[in-house]
Amino acid sequence: MMRIVQISDLHFGTVRHELTGPLTEVIRQARPDLIVMAGDFVQRARTGQFRAARGFMDSLGAPWIGVPGNHDIPLYNIFARLTAPYRKYHAWISHDREPWIETSDAVIIGIDTTDPMRWQRGRIRGRQIDRVCRAIMDEDGRRTVIVAAHHPFHQRPDIEKKLMLAAPEALDAWSSCGPHVILSGHLHSWLVEPFVTRRGDRQTLQVHSGTGLSKRQRGEPNDFAILEVDGAEVSVTRMAAAPDIAVFRPTGRDIFERTDRGWSRRSRRIAPRAVCSA
Repeated sequence: MMRIVQISDLHFGTVRHELTGPLTEVIRQARPDLIVMAGDFVQRARTGQFRAARGFMDSLGAPWIGVPGNHDIPLYNIFARLTAPYRKYHAWISHDREPWIETSDAVIIGIDTTDPMRWQRGRIRGRQIDRVCRAIMDEDGRRTVIVAAHHPFHQRPDIEKKLMLAAPEALDAWSSCGPHVILSGHLHSWLVEPFVTRRGDRQTLQVHSGTGLSKRQRGEPNDFAILEVDGAEVSVTRMAAAPDIAVFRPTGRDIFERTDRGWSRRSRRIAPRAVCSA
C-alpha cells in the first residue's frame, strides 16, 4: 500500500500564516510515502516567495515532487515571461517539470500544463498525451497510473475559468488506453469523482483538491487530500480547515475500485474519526 498526500495552490505570497504549522503537522502525522504538489507554489513568481515555498515543502518530512502552475511563471515581468519563464522555478523547486516516479503500487507521472503565452489557461501537448497513454498500456492494470497536473481535465459547468486546451482530447485518448487517476488543482475547489468519457467507461478517477494555504479560498475551506493506493483500490480522504479554525480535520473518505470498465465508488464515509493509522 502506498500513501500519497496531494496538495495544491499553496500560493506563497498570499498564505494564511496561521495554517502553515497545522498543515505541516498533519502531513507529518499522515506519514506519506510521497507528497505531490499540483502547482502554484507561489503567487507572483518572486524569489522570496519561491524560497518560502521550498522551505515549507522541505519541512514536511517526506519525499515530494511537484509540477508548475500558471502562478509559478512571471506575470508582470514580460521579458522574463517570454525569455526564461521557468528560471526561478528551476532554481528553487526543480529542474524537472515533469517528474516520473515508480513504486511497487503506482506510477506517478507529472505533466507541465502551463503555457507562458497564456496567463491562466493551460494546455496539454500531443507528446504528453502519448507519454501517459504508453504508461497506462504498459502497466495494463498491474499498477495504478497517476497523472499529476496543475490544470484540471474536466470541471463543472458553473466554473468560470476556461477548460485547458486539448483536455477533452487527452481524456478520450487516455480512456482508450485504460483506467488511471488524475490529480489536479487550479480552481481552489474540491471535486472527487470517476469521470465518464464519451466512450461510456469510467476510466478516469479525478481527484481535484483546493488550496492548501492561500487566502484566496473562493468560498471553500483550505484543504488537501490523502490517497491510499492498495492494488486495484484507491481511497481518498479530504482534510479541510474551516475559515475560522486553524486545524485540518477529515471531512470525508471515498473508496474507489478499479475494474475492467474503469473506476467505481465502493463506499463513502462522511467525517471519519481517523484519517489513517500511524
